[in-house]
Amino acid sequence: MSFQYPGVDYDLRYRVDELGVGRNNTHWQNIGRDSDRFHAIGVSTELAGCESPILQVREVAMMIFMNKITDKEGWEEKVFDDDIVAKWRQEAMTQSEEGLWKMICPGQRFEARHADKIHMPRVARLLSEETFNYGIAELRNKAAYFISSKLIPTLDAGHHTVVKSDNLVDDELHVMLAAAFDKLQRDALGKEDWHPGSDEMQQNLVHPSMYPLVWGRSKFLREEKVGVADAIAHIGQGETTPSQAEDPEAPKTKARRHAYSNYIGSGSISSGYWSEKYQWLPSLVDVKNGTPKIASYINGLHPQQHPEIYGAVEKLIDAVIPAWDQCLRGMSRYTVETPAGRTSTRFKQIGYADDDNESLWEPFDLDEWRDIQHEPSKDTLEELAEQFDLEDVRNDEAEWEGVRNGPRELTEDDKQLAKWLELRDPVYPEPAEFQTIDYEPQHASIRQRFAKHGLQIIVKMASAELTPEKPEFAGGNWHIEGQMNERICATALYYVDSENIEASTLSFRMPTSSYISDDMQAGQDSYHWLELVHGASLGASRGLAGSCLQTYGEIETRQGRVLAFPNVFQHKVSPFKLKDNTKPGHRRFVALWLVDPHHRILSTANVPPQQSSWWKQEAKEGEETSLPDGCMTLDEAKEHRLALMKERTARTNEMEERWVRTQYDFCEH
Repeated sequence: MSFQYPGVDYDLRYRVDELGVGRNNTHWQNIGRDSDRFHAIGVSTELAGCESPILQVREVAMMIFMNKITDKEGWEEKVFDDDIVAKWRQEAMTQSEEGLWKMICPGQRFEARHADKIHMPRVARLLSEETFNYGIAELRNKAAYFISSKLIPTLDAGHHTVVKSDNLVDDELHVMLAAAFDKLQRDALGKEDWHPGSDEMQQNLVHPSMYPLVWGRSKFLREEKVGVADAIAHIGQGETTPSQAEDPEAPKTKARRHAYSNYIGSGSISSGYWSEKYQWLPSLVDVKNGTPKIASYINGLHPQQHPEIYGAVEKLIDAVIPAWDQCLRGMSRYTVETPAGRTSTRFKQIGYADDDNESLWEPFDLDEWRDIQHEPSKDTLEELAEQFDLEDVRNDEAEWEGVRNGPRELTEDDKQLAKWLELRDPVYPEPAEFQTIDYEPQHASIRQRFAKHGLQIIVKMASAELTPEKPEFAGGNWHIEGQMNERICATALYYVDSENIEASTLSFRMPTSSYISDDMQAGQDSYHWLELVHGASLGASRGLAGSCLQTYGEIETRQGRVLAFPNVFQHKVSPFKLKDNTKPGHRRFVALWLVDPHHRILSTANVPPQQSSWWKQEAKEGEETSLPDGCMTLDEAKEHRLALMKERTARTNEMEERWVRTQYDFCEH
């Protein structure tokens, strides 16, 4: 069966709502789905489904707390043991929350006056009795689901969730995958493929950036004919893919605006979010019988030399599909699919708040503040003096108990009030009453929904290799997976082996709307309480506004763990190092990236293998030895990889700059 593909049959940067991709179009008839359905892709906040609600700091603290509890062995039973819960409560109520606060509110920028504008509470606890009780109730709810599914929805708020599990991959499959890494590393001995820029600390064993689809260079077949066993026989077949370079002289018709519109929000992004040169190649995965079967070769994994590794990857795909079912949320022109699990935040939306409302703040106690060492800023003292002058005009009574009205020259008691204004704790809201959550997916599994035409999955296998000479791995940058070309909608990671490596984590965050005043309102320049409650600078009136980025927390990437999440979460790997600096260590993992199954892109079912070494191994003695069209030498493939990485690094840096540059702009009404 043939399909229509972006970059071949219609614009690479097509709009879902343009170019006639409707029910009468051959592409959509062959896909067997509605033309306007999609999963969100978080390359830009302009796209629908990619924003998080802004969360209160106590909610983020609660998510981090629950994630930590679910790392404990047997947590699903311990959470029902009142004695154990009492011990957890004692620890939560007494231990320092400094590390927790730093995780929730990283990298805030403040002007001199508000050096600690978004300050850690002096007395109040992030995990109050009420938040702790709510967290335990939710954990008991999750425990019941975990027992039946082996899945733990975590760092979940609104419609977005990460899924973790230390139980999805059984011992037999774990041994198969560990053996796969051993075999691939033995085969690569002496010719290791070190990831460029990793200082020979990340070894690529299977990586989609090697031998990618090169527009205007790679060969492709219009029919999805290339399989696994016969893959090498197709080398050199097909026609050359069209060049995707834009003609600067071409008129910019409506269909050539290159906006990717997802209806909900009608967001659009520039053509730069697509690569006109490269695309990672997914493999076709047949799920007709419910059990995944790799139907076209994995790019970078020899289809004849490693049949057992193909089998292991198939089993891993089978294991992680329930996690994808758990975290994916479908969208369409008119509807948003109800996701599994949590669909709202744990705290009620704050509609209005004003800093002048004394009930929002800890009471002012003159004697207490005399003992607190802090020098109020000049700006605060001047504003306080001006405020007193105005009050003198209006009435003769002091507004603040224990502080008399005074002239512009402030007294020592007035300065205590200035301290309070700068460092006072807000009265943090408590969570709403806990309501039982149904974590069962409300829709059929992707293996049933897309059984007719299968799934497209990109595979990566890599190992971080540390030595006494190179004992530390620097970690990564915030990123979203792939570019718009790949249409990656979800990630699944399996951490196969970790030896002599200290704990490492994967951090998560999401963008939020900059139009915060659409949902919350405050008095004129009077929203500092809202800032403290949400852990973010919400406007320029009190210094530099904060970036519209919502921290979700971090998850340990321990051996045997599966992590799955939709490609709307920005994420990064934390630095890690050797436990024992006298011995080597490693961390090995498999990454599976799911292409949005509502759409079809060119895959290894269309593009024959491009590895010249594979062809040479199969060439019979006496046959023509010149490389067939479409083959690449190792050197050429590495050149393309460097160009691809340079392109994607530039795009990632541009996205990060835009994410950070997009700031809250609280407009009072």
